[in-house]
Amino acid sequence: MLRLLRVECLKIKRTPFLFTHLLVPIAISGLFLAYYSYSPWDFQGKVTAYFQGLACGLPIIIGLVCAMASEQEANAGHFQVMLATTNIKIKSFMSKLLLLLLFSFGAIFLSIAIFSIGFRELLHEVDFDYSFYSTAACILFGSHVILYIFHLFVSLQFGKGASIGLGVVESLVVALLLTGLGDSIWPFLPYGWSGHFVSLWILKSVGTDVTLLETSIHIGMMACLGGIMLAFALSCLWFWRWEGRASEQ
Repeated sequence: MLRLLRVECLKIKRTPFLFTHLLVPIAISGLFLAYYSYSPWDFQGKVTAYFQGLACGLPIIIGLVCAMASEQEANAGHFQVMLATTNIKIKSFMSKLLLLLLFSFGAIFLSIAIFSIGFRELLHEVDFDYSFYSTAACILFGSHVILYIFHLFVSLQFGKGASIGLGVVESLVVALLLTGLGDSIWPFLPYGWSGHFVSLWILKSVGTDVTLLETSIHIGMMACLGGIMLAFALSCLWFWRWEGRASEQ
């Protein structure tokens, strides 16, 4: 697995993959900090808007980077590198998924680190400590693992257009679920987890009593963990039987 991860890193060395995971977090955090430097919003509103904005934007980024990973394999030899060796076929799929998740983890933490440092040190908004932001980053990352599994499947099976287009639609669904439309159904939908989990974490951190919402939180957590395990198992089963697809012209 370590050798396969090293190979995956070599594959993306001359692609926009790494650049995307560096530029996007810096740009997003910089834009929010620039706006908050003169915005009249209160502290809680600023933090909530930032994290909900990340939750809404991540599906598009996930669709894009999974499409990049898929097209790199298609252009390198019509997926033959992934499919050629039967005894490590599943490992090649797992290594690509693991690489995506590692870069996602790094990008999310980079964005939130830049935002938290700028928010505290430059804008002097010190109500939350760095442990709050670290926990929020873990919540966002964990809530989106299932989307990486799903988008890797979509991009490999149907191509980059399907993955990117689906990401755009998913971002709209996430935004809708953050309104009153998602109050009762968000624990059962992957697109409702990140925005609601991080919003509830903010409410709890400012001292709001969330006891009445504990049932929804527990259902959401169990659905998230169960969904990730089921999606991973199904994706491995699918990839074991997959024989590639025709490359896009």
